[in-house]
Amino acid sequence: MKTLLPFLILVLIHHFLLAPLIRKRLPLYMGLTAALLILFGAWCFAPPGSPQGPPPAPGQNEMAPPPPPVPDGKGPSPRERWRPMRPETSRLIMGFLLVGVDLGAYFYVESRRRERRMKELEAENTKQRLESLRYQINPHFLMNTLNNIHALVDIDPEKAKESIEEFSKMMRILLYEGDAPTIPLAKELDFIEHFISLMRLRYPEDAVRIETIFPEECSGAAVPPLVMASFVENAFKHGISYSTDSFIRAKVELQDGKVIFHCSNSSHPSNDDKRQGIGLDNIRKRLSLLYGNTFTLSTDEGEGRYDVLMAIPSQPEIGQS
Repeated sequence: MKTLLPFLILVLIHHFLLAPLIRKRLPLYMGLTAALLILFGAWCFAPPGSPQGPPPAPGQNEMAPPPPPVPDGKGPSPRERWRPMRPETSRLIMGFLLVGVDLGAYFYVESRRRERRMKELEAENTKQRLESLRYQINPHFLMNTLNNIHALVDIDPEKAKESIEEFSKMMRILLYEGDAPTIPLAKELDFIEHFISLMRLRYPEDAVRIETIFPEECSGAAVPPLVMASFVENAFKHGISYSTDSFIRAKVELQDGKVIFHCSNSSHPSNDDKRQGIGLDNIRKRLSLLYGNTFTLSTDEGEGRYDVLMAIPSQPEIGQS
């Protein structure tokens, strides 16, 4: 135990006192480590209170004469030429090796700690960016929905009452489900249905054809809140004309672990010249933060129609690639 104690002290001093200096004060670390190894070497070659080896046998000269030459002139055999390493040298080499191993272990632990910290910071940054983007959407919906209700108050008070009821259902989802990075697909579809019910009150049924195809069973799928609803809202905003017949079709499918959303609406140049709303860039940023490069989002504008196709994993992992 006494023999191992200096090695333990060497490692503890290096690990807890010297190794933390290597990143910020490298010259000081090198100087103190060299001094520590010099002290350790002094102990190796001059252990206090301990003889350097077993005493010689009585009558035996401490300096044994070299072996006599072999008569045939071949010299001493390899076994006779080999000399074991002195214990002092072995201890010194062992001390150097322990310092080197401890330094490698320190760098490994520090790198893992920094990697874990970077992941935590990245996750926190991703969460903040998602919240920032989401907060740009919620006021947008509130403003447009309130404008719709305001327009109905003077035209049809009864429909205005119905719209307020639908609006309250939408607000319930926004308040209690909208803060998470993702929500159950069923909740998003409920929100879209309430929104469409609200918009039906505003437009004549014979002037706007609205069609929705949603799965009856969502199988635990999750989606980012208000992304699909945003496309539906934009379809109403930019795809409806009071002078010509208009249509909106929204379809959601579950295929091979993906949620596939397709929204089509009639396209009217007067409405599409200044497409605004939350914008595709905002949605792309949210999807990129959630799904990395595992999502698909495309738009296509043909003659008299505007299509959006989105495919996302049904179970997202933030920042996956």
